[in-house]
Amino acid sequence: MIISLARCAALIGLSTFLALPVRAQTTAPSGPTPDAVESVSLEQPAIFEITPISGTLKETVQQGQQLIWRGRGGPNDRRFQVTNISIAFLRNGAAGEVKMTFTGDISSLGYRPVDEAKLNVIVRTKGGASIYSWSFGISVRCSDNNRPAPLSERVPSDVAANVFTNVGTVEIAEYREPNYPRVMVRRCPS
Repeated sequence: MIISLARCAALIGLSTFLALPVRAQTTAPSGPTPDAVESVSLEQPAIFEITPISGTLKETVQQGQQLIWRGRGGPNDRRFQVTNISIAFLRNGAAGEVKMTFTGDISSLGYRPVDEAKLNVIVRTKGGASIYSWSFGISVRCSDNNRPAPLSERVPSDVAANVFTNVGTVEIAEYREPNYPRVMVRRCPS
């Protein structure tokens, strides 16, 4: 009887042990790792009016436009930006060439893109028709604080005269093509 009572107690103890919930040991969540990446997007495109400066130069009218890439946390979730933006068209009348130049000041706001941030520059007539576009990438370094970024593009000769004569506005927007990945950023080391 003592043996069967001991067996019964052992079975009850074993069944109680098996009925207890199993819990995995977890560690307290830590902040994002230095290698963590997140997607960002351009807050809004910038649109510039073009004004003639001379017979061979046209450039954008400055109205405080800027390009700001944001995370998903809201309006104060800025990651990097380009300010003091200017687009100029310089015509070499003798050669029939037109050179388009983009300048701006790049600032890292504690983040840098994993790859270059790609932009589209869309040249439009006064009526809004697109007559030329240019895509380029800008690199952002953690140390950037209003670093000038000049870039140039030679407009193809078959459309150069039309572009220079008819340009009315220029739109700078985030590059978007099917299957093109979003801009990903990584936090700069402290």
